[in-house]
Amino acid sequence: MTDNSNTSSHIERAKHHASELAEQAQDTLQTEVRARAEEAQAQAAGEAAAVARAADAAASELPEGSLQAEAAQQLAQGLEQFADKVRTADLDKVLRDTSDFARRNPMLFLGGAALLGFAATRFLKATASDGNYNPAQEDDYSGDPWGGYDADSAMTGEAGRGNVPGTTRRVS
Repeated sequence: MTDNSNTSSHIERAKHHASELAEQAQDTLQTEVRARAEEAQAQAAGEAAAVARAADAAASELPEGSLQAEAAQQLAQGLEQFADKVRTADLDKVLRDTSDFARRNPMLFLGGAALLGFAATRFLKATASDGNYNPAQEDDYSGDPWGGYDADSAMTGEAGRGNVPGTTRRVS
């Protein structure tokens, strides 16, 4: 019977060790998530402040007292206030509020998250500073199955001869 008590003692120690490891992993994960969230919070505040500075610069370039200058100035002030709120927001409260909203309105939350993800992706693509950018590639239709299709030539029966320099089109 000594073997059984020894085995159960080893099992209990292994369970305790596994439980400690799980707690350590959870603590590490929470710390990492918090650090990333704080980093994202600072970045969002910085982006909002940068847009506010751009709107302020645009307002200073417009005629003083004009409707456009006033609108740009108000936009700059609103964005700066938003940046300050984001910068000083209590992260735990924001997460709780977001979680509560998601529970009350799951479809709206998912739709908003998808829309926000789409907008962020478009924004990041538009602002990416890729040194290999080639504007000529924008007109490259080699991967587009409709890229070589010319609606005008298809309608006049002149397939394959649309937009070719030096050719004339028959207009009926």
